[in-house]
Parts: sequence; structure tokens; C-alpha cells
Amino acid sequence: MTTYFLSGLGADKRIFSRLALPETLKVKHLKWIPNLKDESLGNYARRISGQIDVSESFQLVGVSFGGIVATELAKFLKPEQVVIISSVATRRQLPAYFGVMAYWLRSPFFSKSALKTANPLSYWLFGAASGQTRLFFREVLEQSDGNFLKWAVVRIADWDNIIRAENLYHIHGTHDKIFPIELVKPDYVVKNGEHLMVYDKHREISDVLTERLTTL
Repeated sequence: MTTYFLSGLGADKRIFSRLALPETLKVKHLKWIPNLKDESLGNYARRISGQIDVSESFQLVGVSFGGIVATELAKFLKPEQVVIISSVATRRQLPAYFGVMAYWLRSPFFSKSALKTANPLSYWLFGAASGQTRLFFREVLEQSDGNFLKWAVVRIADWDNIIRAENLYHIHGTHDKIFPIELVKPDYVVKNGEHLMVYDKHREISDVLTERLTTL
């Protein structure tokens, strides 16, 4: 069985680079593809699903925005399980400020470069406290596609999913500021975990993922 990993918004497979998973686990990383103009999240998920071999059993692991896309994929594919990390399972778990962000992003005065610039506020929001995590976060932002970031944040705010995916397992941190834990219903809670905990709390996340992904 193949396990497909979906990184967070603007990130790539480097977000998972510190995980220590069993060598017997067959892992593949889905690559973000450019969005089409005004494309729906559902249509985007169908296009990116072309990277998944549905002729064999598979499972999905998604971080943040990747968790949302994994939920969309599960609507028309049949994964053995979906594991989301630092994410939300339904639109009811989204904080209200995403609507404000979407309104701001739609403004003609918005500059996409603002999304690609690391600053004290973004470090705080994402929980990039250590020097190594800050360096990783800054590099990811600088190398990301501003058009894709803008599109994705708006799609998150407009997400209409109200049903938790079948066979979903949710890992969340107590100190996540992007998706506050008070709004979600995780199956496993990481104490003091921030939004980037898959990177800076990689040992605990590795243990949880190893147990979940090798038991099917």
C-alpha cells in the first residue's frame, strides 16, 4: 500500500524531511500544481489526483491545506484512511478570520508579495520559534508561488465541506494559532504543538504516524 503525503500551503515535501518512518512504508509525495483561474477546490483535487495510483490500495496524509485537499480527494477516491495534521476536517472548524483574509486578498490593493514575506507576526502565527524552524519557514515562503498562495487561502475561506471524511484520523497541537484547537475535534493531541509541529516536533509525530500508517 502506498502512502501519499500532501504538504502544507506553499510548502513542499521538505515539511516532512525530519520524520523518521519505517523503511517498509511506501511513501510518495504529491506535488502542488498551478491552479487554474477561479478554479474550485474540488476541481483542483480531481486534477491533482492524477498523481495517485488508484489501482492499488493507498492512504493519504495531509498537513494544513494538504489536509483539506486530502479530504476533498476522499470524496471521490477510496483511501484506506486519511490522516490530517494541523488542519481542519470541516468548514465549521475554520476560524472566522479566514473570511477577513479572503476579503483582503480579493482587494485590488493587495500585493501577493506580502504572503511570501516572513515577519515577526507570521513567525508567531505559525509557531516558528527556533532558528532552524524559522529558516525553513522563511525559505519555503520565499520560494512559494504567490498566485497559488492567494488562490488557496481564498479557497480555504470558501470551503463548503460539512462532512468529516470516513476513516479520518486528526492530529493537532494545543498551541496551533492558524487552526485553534478549541474549534477542532482531534483524535490525537500534541502538547505545546504549533502549526509547524510536523517539522519541529517530528519525533512525536513520527511515532504517531508510524502506529497509524502501519496498522492497516
